[in-house]
Amino acid sequence: MGGEMRNVGVMPHVLKRETISAAEELCRWLQERGRNPRVLEEDAGAMKYEGNVLPGDRFIQDLDLVISLGGDGAMLRACAWAYRADAPVVGVNLGKKGFLTAMDLGGMYEGLEEVLAGRYLLQERMVLECWLREGCGGEPHYAVNEVVVGKRELQRMIRLEVDINGRYFHYYAGDGVIFSTPTGSTAYSLSAGGPIVDPTLDCIILTPICSHSLLDRSVIISPDSEIEVLVERERVMPSLSIDGREEINLAHGGKILVRRAARRLSMIKAVGYSFYSLLREKFDFPDSGK
Repeated sequence: MGGEMRNVGVMPHVLKRETISAAEELCRWLQERGRNPRVLEEDAGAMKYEGNVLPGDRFIQDLDLVISLGGDGAMLRACAWAYRADAPVVGVNLGKKGFLTAMDLGGMYEGLEEVLAGRYLLQERMVLECWLREGCGGEPHYAVNEVVVGKRELQRMIRLEVDINGRYFHYYAGDGVIFSTPTGSTAYSLSAGGPIVDPTLDCIILTPICSHSLLDRSVIISPDSEIEVLVERERVMPSLSIDGREEINLAHGGKILVRRAARRLSMIKAVGYSFYSLLREKFDFPDSGK
């Protein structure tokens, strides 16, 4: 597979000088190795790059690999483009936590040599598919981490009815609800009190945000379930957030459908990667003392 990775998309965090410089150097490095780096047209203005600059629809055509440079936010953006192209994505961490990335900047070239040679671990991660119903739009949205149904106003609470597989489940009053993938369990869902879930599993994690009921807790839902959220407009402007990137105002309320997407995201990790070792490192778990 490594020999097939000819067309490589390079996606830096365009607001950080360090990532821009690293991306410019990476493009030259890829060209020297006979690869065809390409950059999104919307990113090219921040870079000193005069090579293959393409608009989005052409950027994803025949794409073999996407490389993200930045933190988890940049990685989520790259994941969205990789998912559209049905190409694997690998992240170089220049941020803080780096839960989604595979290598740090210091080991970037050594790590990418391994990737281009086909020596890596490929993980297929579950993705959520979200549909806006009742006149809100006809195209699905895809989330690697989470779909959040919340509100704009801080002072008031939002009321949401959640149905699972066509049956009423619960009525939430508070700041909203998070529907997370296992990959996203260490992100917003965790901050709201949700569980940590092995990212190779398939399930949907429902976590309420600041619920007005002390009895409301996270619920782990079968990945085969279809979840509908009835959003009441009332006095609060409800909103939909997809991986923290896309924010959609739901001016007229309506229904939102959340379910597992038919296709998965291919995420590259280094050989020997362990999610549990990563947890220990990122959360600074204490040693056993042995």
